[in-house]
Amino acid sequence: MADKKLQLRVIAPGMNLGKDLPTHGDMVVVHAITGEMGILPGRLPCVMALGKGSLRIYEGETVYRLLIDGGIASISGDVVTVLSNRIEWAE
Repeated sequence: MADKKLQLRVIAPGMNLGKDLPTHGDMVVVHAITGEMGILPGRLPCVMALGKGSLRIYEGETVYRLLIDGGIASISGDVVTVLSNRIEWAE
């Protein structure tokens, strides 16, 4: 499982993050309304409501940090889709 990657789809209306967002990652951590959830390749499918908080994408030694304003996350196979009203880079 070490060489498996998650495919990422991050979607928000009028999204313009100003730099490239990765399309694959080793792990994604989302802020669900029930708390933070780490997602690794091979995760069982699920859909969860997201709260206002962070979205972290781990790719090797690099961590991409974003802020989300609620939304929905869907995990199906090794594809993670995050839909939010607003997504921006964390400072």
